[in-house]
Amino acid sequence: MALEDDITNLTEVVQRMVNESGEPSGFDAGSWLEHWLTGVVPALGDRRPIDVLKEPGGLEVLRTLLLRAQYSAFS
Repeated sequence: MALEDDITNLTEVVQRMVNESGEPSGFDAGSWLEHWLTGVVPALGDRRPIDVLKEPGGLEVLRTLLLRAQYSAFS
């Protein structure tokens, strides 16, 4: 799967999360994800999500992390 497809997939996950748990009015999932992908994330060992996404299995790692954040289920 191409990186662009993975980013589209993650954008859909973020939008679904906001629709279920927040106020989706005016929220731009693509912009939020773009910012998140390039920032350092402590839950990823202070790595950037975009770097993790490029690794085998990276999409599932990020999907799981985002969904855990939705339910505050960090381990």
